[in-house]
Amino acid sequence: MENQFLIFVYGTLRRSRGNHQLLKDAHYYGLGATKDRYAMYISGGYPYVTSSESRYQIVGELYGVDGETLEKLDKMEGHPHYYARKEVPVIVEAVEYSAWLYLRDPHGLLMATGDYNDAVHVK
Repeated sequence: MENQFLIFVYGTLRRSRGNHQLLKDAHYYGLGATKDRYAMYISGGYPYVTSSESRYQIVGELYGVDGETLEKLDKMEGHPHYYARKEVPVIVEAVEYSAWLYLRDPHGLLMATGDYNDAVHVK
């Protein structure tokens, strides 16, 4: 894939989720987790990750996308005004990658774990 960008997705862009069709042409690297700890919240039925709290690793999927797909993802996520995109280390099958991750300020319901598929709230 020419001009490949790595993107780590943890919510509605994951397989079997509503927005995954945006990644239909992307290269799937696998299921993994962030190297660092963050916190995941749910607001309006959508998950988001914040870097202002260090609670748990975030579980997600790593994809390689082209520039056009990255622009579509940025538009869907409202980057840079709604979500901010930051490059972070992620681990997939014991290999470390540097990938883009969408982040927001904390609000909503705190997740008990860093896996959106668990969908259990703390508060």
